[in-house]
Amino acid sequence: MKKVISIVLLLGMLSGMLSIGTAAHNYVVDDTYMLGDVNRDGVSDAVDALEVSRYLADAQGASVVWDAADMDADGVVSAFDALQFKLCLAGAKTWADYENGEKALYRFTIAGNPIDTYSLVVPAGTDPENSNAHYAAEMLQKHIKIAAGAELPIVFGEKTTENGIYFHAVDELSEQGLELGLDGYIYEVKEGQLHIYGTRRGNMYAVYAIMEEYMGYRFFSGEQTYLYKSRTVDVPEDTYLKRILPLTFRFVGQTFGRETSQEYFFPRKMNGSQIYGNDNDRYGTLTGPHFINAHSFGWYYRMATGPQDAPTLEERYQNGTQVDELSWQPCFTSDASYDQMFTGLYLCIKLITEERANHTLRRESSSMSFSICDNTKGYCRCADCSTIYATNGYAGGSVYIANRAVKDIQQYYPDLKLYLILYDHTIPQDIFPEDDLIIMFCHNGCNNHVLGTGGCGDNLTQLNYSNKYEEAALQAWGDICAQTGAELWFWYYPVTYHYYLVGCPNIYNIYADIVNLVSMYNVTGVYYEGGGRTYNFETLKAYIASRVIADPDMTEEEFMEIVKEYLYMYYGDGQEELFDFILMQNEAGDRAGCFVNNYDRPRQMYDFTYIDEHYEEMRALLVTALEKARTDAQRERLETMIACFDFLGLSCVHYRYYKGDNEELRQLYMERYDAMYNYIKDHDMDIFSADEPYSLPGSISYKEDPMYQFYGEERNGVTRYP
Repeated sequence: MKKVISIVLLLGMLSGMLSIGTAAHNYVVDDTYMLGDVNRDGVSDAVDALEVSRYLADAQGASVVWDAADMDADGVVSAFDALQFKLCLAGAKTWADYENGEKALYRFTIAGNPIDTYSLVVPAGTDPENSNAHYAAEMLQKHIKIAAGAELPIVFGEKTTENGIYFHAVDELSEQGLELGLDGYIYEVKEGQLHIYGTRRGNMYAVYAIMEEYMGYRFFSGEQTYLYKSRTVDVPEDTYLKRILPLTFRFVGQTFGRETSQEYFFPRKMNGSQIYGNDNDRYGTLTGPHFINAHSFGWYYRMATGPQDAPTLEERYQNGTQVDELSWQPCFTSDASYDQMFTGLYLCIKLITEERANHTLRRESSSMSFSICDNTKGYCRCADCSTIYATNGYAGGSVYIANRAVKDIQQYYPDLKLYLILYDHTIPQDIFPEDDLIIMFCHNGCNNHVLGTGGCGDNLTQLNYSNKYEEAALQAWGDICAQTGAELWFWYYPVTYHYYLVGCPNIYNIYADIVNLVSMYNVTGVYYEGGGRTYNFETLKAYIASRVIADPDMTEEEFMEIVKEYLYMYYGDGQEELFDFILMQNEAGDRAGCFVNNYDRPRQMYDFTYIDEHYEEMRALLVTALEKARTDAQRERLETMIACFDFLGLSCVHYRYYKGDNEELRQLYMERYDAMYNYIKDHDMDIFSADEPYSLPGSISYKEDPMYQFYGEERNGVTRYP
């Protein structure tokens, strides 16, 4: 079994990388060893030959890098390998005679059988254009060729070579299919044959799991895939793995574009319908919200008020009335308002499934939003709605109207689920969701303290929320959904769209939050709203979130290794320095108290005193990581991060560096401010979302700190630092 993470963390410097693939997506082969260099000193020489001899003699303290010493790639280090060392040193052979060449895997076997003795077998009669099993076979064929140089044939029904890799398209309604669900999979090796089982998406997920676990692939980015070099890899006889994914809905959004689905989203086991491929059986026809998340009532009102005699639904929608979604919600209790919303729902479904024909609604996987517009204002205040609010809150009004709709839609689209977005978390007394409803619980509490830990105590955010209430509400809604059969999904906000230059200091919360959501609150789906800009570890956050969402049973130690491995792949050899930087960043956040990512300003998300005191230490970690970067892309990412941290750091040290009496510090401040300002300007970096009034100052000035100059005055009641 290929375990490469620990190897990566031990290596201080690698001999090089080989990039293969198209311009759109590269496969980077990482040389984790150099053949013959068994002591990792950078050369293959007589010292290495001596160390191999000492290892074979079981001399005390002797050790070798296994892949570097296994010259004949038979999986053992033997006297034959020692002989090859001597031949290479004597000039009778060369190291190149034994090297991998362009292959990442010198020898890839299944139960000891060479990989080129296998064919990829899909069921007879499989439609290549609409089969996840066939798509999985194509992906394995592609990646075996990249890694091992062998091109395996895809055949139907029967193997055409000595051995077979069999893809079993399991019936969803069979006993095994019901056990696996839409995403679960099994792979096993019996009598030298590899068998893969899955229903809608399982074959695909099994293939990606095999490629990561055994072949050394890491699908870590929409731009690149890492592939670790190895002499021998074997999927042994009697291998057996069954995996049932705990979460039925998994989506990590906005950091990478939809065009990278095959290279990033699908390998990461994301199944949310917001990504590319939602209407293709090759990808398993994706799960969850189709077409609309928040704002659905606005869409439905527009469709319902459009001209009934419009020649197409598209034209009817385009000519409907656009409501002000920041101040409007429908009446939850009147028949007229309900008829509008339901008509809009029904016609919007027809629009996307018939006229646009870009969505297919499927049993047990599809859902449509029937949700309030994206605000917590404008609720109807009529007598009947107010009666509901009195005992069930605004949440009760949302559930009341959605319960009607989910029953009525069945006559047109049987088994279609509806979901409603819940901003108000009042625990209802007597209005509960039907079993075909999905409750999308939108987190309103504190982003600094881990859910389920009671870390907020009695403290409140600037918006007068805390996790103390959120945790009680989550527990109650989880219990309600468990009793009624409804699902509970969670909308997770780990990002800010207001202050792009300053990342949110809660990277390690992602692991604990998601684990607790699954284990403590009966959550079965997670919508991770990520993105913003990629300046401050946003790509890292998206990756680790996808890993935890797909595997919330992982240990904290496994999670930390994944973090370090990503830092290595994305930023270079300074992964340990970056890991320490993140620990300090999180510490500065932990000391800040309760805050809301997408509302609070950086002064509420960080303890500025901590940054002031540790600015030089933290900056030095980033500079060291930059010095260790191996590629231009890695260097640019780290240069951007240094500019962003200087923006935060110079804001914190402004008084001490610039306004103090130390002329050396003043000069250093101005030098770094100039570099930071010019970098942001020259690289046309976004400092805010489009709807904010912030801007890059027109010229350089040192009189005020950068935070004030870029983002303006603090909110009322908040004191500037110092």
